[in-house]
Amino acid sequence: MAYFKIIQFKGIAPQVSSRLLADGFAQTAENVELDSGQLVPIEADSTNVLSGITPSTLQSTNKRSVFLYVDAAADADKKWLQSADNKYQDFMRGPIANDAYDRVYWTGDTYPQFGISTTMITGSSGYPAASYRLGLPAPTATIATSKSGSADATQIPNSVSYVYTYVDGVGAEGPPSPPSTVITLTDNETVALSNIAAAPAVPNGVGAYYLPTEAKKRIYRSNTGTENTQFQFLAEIPYANTTYSDTTDADELGEVLPSSTWIGPPNDVSGTYPDGMMLGLVFVANGIAAGFTGNTLCLSEPYLPHAWPADYRISLEETIVGLGVTGNGIAVLTEGTPYFVTGADPAAMTAVRLDTPEPCVNKQSIVDMGDYVLYAGTEGLVAISGNETRIVTNGIISPKQWNADFDPTTLQAFRYEDTYIAFNTDGSGNDTGWIFDSKSENANITTLALTDEVRGGYIDQKNGDLYVIVGNTLLKWRGHGSTLRTLTYKSKKFITPAPTSMAWVSVEADTYPVTIKVYGDGTLIANYALSLSGSVFTQTTSTPGSISNATLTEPVMRLPATVAQEWEIEVSGATIVNEVCIAQSIEELQAT
Repeated sequence: MAYFKIIQFKGIAPQVSSRLLADGFAQTAENVELDSGQLVPIEADSTNVLSGITPSTLQSTNKRSVFLYVDAAADADKKWLQSADNKYQDFMRGPIANDAYDRVYWTGDTYPQFGISTTMITGSSGYPAASYRLGLPAPTATIATSKSGSADATQIPNSVSYVYTYVDGVGAEGPPSPPSTVITLTDNETVALSNIAAAPAVPNGVGAYYLPTEAKKRIYRSNTGTENTQFQFLAEIPYANTTYSDTTDADELGEVLPSSTWIGPPNDVSGTYPDGMMLGLVFVANGIAAGFTGNTLCLSEPYLPHAWPADYRISLEETIVGLGVTGNGIAVLTEGTPYFVTGADPAAMTAVRLDTPEPCVNKQSIVDMGDYVLYAGTEGLVAISGNETRIVTNGIISPKQWNADFDPTTLQAFRYEDTYIAFNTDGSGNDTGWIFDSKSENANITTLALTDEVRGGYIDQKNGDLYVIVGNTLLKWRGHGSTLRTLTYKSKKFITPAPTSMAWVSVEADTYPVTIKVYGDGTLIANYALSLSGSVFTQTTSTPGSISNATLTEPVMRLPATVAQEWEIEVSGATIVNEVCIAQSIEELQAT
């Protein structure tokens, strides 16, 4: 006598023959979570979460990225920032706690940008309503000087020079102008400064710096000429002013110029940045922002995401695809070997080239999982933790299956409830997805059957909610607790020593209806729909043969007389399934 029973359900392992799968592993595990060992259907998405928010739909059906902006002053005031059409953009809140300007930064469009609450979410059209270039330009005009008054014969004159900087409407300061001509100065002389000019034109005539009426210019003065000297703060004047009268004594000068190396991130000036604008914006430890262009990793001054000194850049051997952040560093994923970058000071961060050459094939596949980063490689799903790299799908998915069936080059992935969830489409209406649960003992992989293309998404870091873009609407993933997707689970092939006739099948579920199919030697021999009303089960068959519809007192059904050596069980429904079993005799089934 023989029977086969499944009481602990696991995911798929396509690399393993369906005859050799371990107990519980499946050929199909779709729309299901397996945390408990039961078959639990995942919830359906919510309705459009933009409903009630202005605007109530996305600006087009071509959006790839969104970002949930919540007004710090009014937590209920929420706006969805949207990417440019067909652009994946990286939106990030600024690193400053309780930022009075609620700044948001992003890359991935024409040049690195930022927005502030007073202009970014105004009006009733799409957001951001306004944005500004990230980083301030150095003034190109040199201060002109004209000295008046009598020199103090009792003093040794100082050789002085002047520079100035722009300070934008949120207090960010840019790099200095060229120094003025050196003049000699004693304390009782006055210097008239002029030609303190406005900012030069924006590159390519596109975008704007944030230089409103409340912006400033800061003037600095040296006391020892222009070479190997320090410029100290002299004065701050309104941005519109172009002149200043200097009567300040040398011992009254203020702080040393802090921004001598502060330039903006790589932008859309191709002559300066042949590899293109900076992409992949992330914030890491100690308020440092990071991004990349070509094979160069760019780092900002701590808590100053407008300032990206050239000295902080790290050049690597391979072209960078994207960045992932862990608790102790930055995983830099390239077209070749990955790197791991560590350090608390951007001026002294180090890049270690890892031993295992695991190229990243898709920036949208990179997901920060906390202590490690997951991304799509050429041979499987790759994990980086510190200086260690490993393919976590080894033994589960072969490299050939990975590239043919899991769409590594086009998938877009997110961290959801400590799982790695990926969505993809073939562009022809076949929209699918899959979930990798690394915390599971068996590293479970399950698949998703989708009715619509997921074009992008957003993870709310505050509560872990995942929002997905479908058409011009935004849905909360698994947002309907009472509405469940239909799960499908198909077991391994159970092998009997010799051809055997299985006579009974049972399925125990929390609720019904449930559909159960039984295959013998690859042929469908039973297809039953089992429903429950009160204490009476109704078995409806759609399988040709000798088994008729029936009413039952237990979820136990007779199978048609069939002799086979390979047996498979498939169960589907929008309910929790606890166990399934097939057996040769009713006594054997009941005994199990």
